[in-house]
Amino acid sequence: MELKEYCEILKKNISVVIYAAVITVIAVYAWSVKQSETYSTSLLLNIGRIETQSTADYRFDQFYRIQADDKFSDTVSEWLKMPGVVQEISGKAGLKSDGKSLRQLAKTFNADKMSSQIIEVRFSPASPEEAEKISGAIASVISEKTKALNADARDPNWFKADPSNLITAKNVQDLRINLSVAALVGLVFGIFFAFVKHYISEEK
Repeated sequence: MELKEYCEILKKNISVVIYAAVITVIAVYAWSVKQSETYSTSLLLNIGRIETQSTADYRFDQFYRIQADDKFSDTVSEWLKMPGVVQEISGKAGLKSDGKSLRQLAKTFNADKMSSQIIEVRFSPASPEEAEKISGAIASVISEKTKALNADARDPNWFKADPSNLITAKNVQDLRINLSVAALVGLVFGIFFAFVKHYISEEK
């Protein structure tokens, strides 16, 4: 098939190409507007010790401290992936978690271990006020679970997780870029559907 024939097919089915591009642009515009009304929050959890050994001698505890902090950071990160813990945090924040699957609950918080003693927790609140409530609930629940572990410790030099650096920012979308990409993708799909329509009509 020559280029001229391809052009004729597109000319006959130009409405399909236009509709596909317009629908894609409208869909992306609606998505961009919706995303612009959402927020993203970052919270740091600092892993530390409740007490330290008060002695001038060599402290063997310090030799293993970084490794122990690293393991405890893993524990805190795993807590924030557990549906039961997420529900507990939602309850303390006064939010409803009903209707969510276990997988959805497990993906509510994204906990990344930045170092052996720092965990960054990211989540998407509905407002800055909700972000503060959730952050407070995270600190409260993690503190309670840490105290439960400390209760079984043989010495007082156990862990604590202190929240800090709460930042909430509104998600900003660049409409010009989004709509330009949407128009390009819509044209590609429109051309594809135009040829599909042509070959189906030819077979009939």
